[in-house]
Amino acid sequence: MTVTTRMNQLFRPAPLTAVLVGIVAAVWFLSASYLDLTLFSSQKSVLLLKVGAVDGATLSHGEIWRLVTSQFLHVHFLHMLFNLFGIYVLANSIEHHAGTLALGSTYFVGGTVGQYFSVSFHPDLVSSGASQALMALCGFVLAGSRRLRFSRFVVIGALVISGIQAVLDIAVSASIKSGHGFGFAAGVLIGLGAIVFLNKWSKPKNSIRLVAPSTPLRGADKPKR
Repeated sequence: MTVTTRMNQLFRPAPLTAVLVGIVAAVWFLSASYLDLTLFSSQKSVLLLKVGAVDGATLSHGEIWRLVTSQFLHVHFLHMLFNLFGIYVLANSIEHHAGTLALGSTYFVGGTVGQYFSVSFHPDLVSSGASQALMALCGFVLAGSRRLRFSRFVVIGALVISGIQAVLDIAVSASIKSGHGFGFAAGVLIGLGAIVFLNKWSKPKNSIRLVAPSTPLRGADKPKR
């Protein structure tokens, strides 16, 4: 794949990638409007419970849908922008190289798994944000970097995002946050599963290998009389 092709893929958003980025951005504006906040004001976690965030209490009441809706809500504007950029770069590359199904599975399964464990380990805290899904995308890219031939820029991006997230987690919580860790692990597993699937179905079936003889067949070069 040429450099030009890779650059075209990077700046040409794939369908699901465009939808995810659009939803994250739109939800920020809608939440700010609904909560009567300015565009750049922090959207406090307690307020986000009104619009789809999740904690132990809401999950225990059976509001499982919050594990998905909470992934599109953010407390801080800059955090939202960071996630938005990371999602665009990684999700776009995954969708171009592995397909829409692989991206959707990684984003929603990885994000949901991350949110679930985040709430399970800290039920008193409100969980929101796309970081769990973003870490799942990082895990997928790093697991499938060689087989799926992601560009060096995308692989380095996944490493940098993972590193930044780990440093922030340790600085704030003195450990990797459970939601981020399990989200990343889910992404790795999905990535490995995608590789197994591609290896299985990309092999030609019932193919016959033709090998030219190293020496001419006996009598093959004799002219007919």
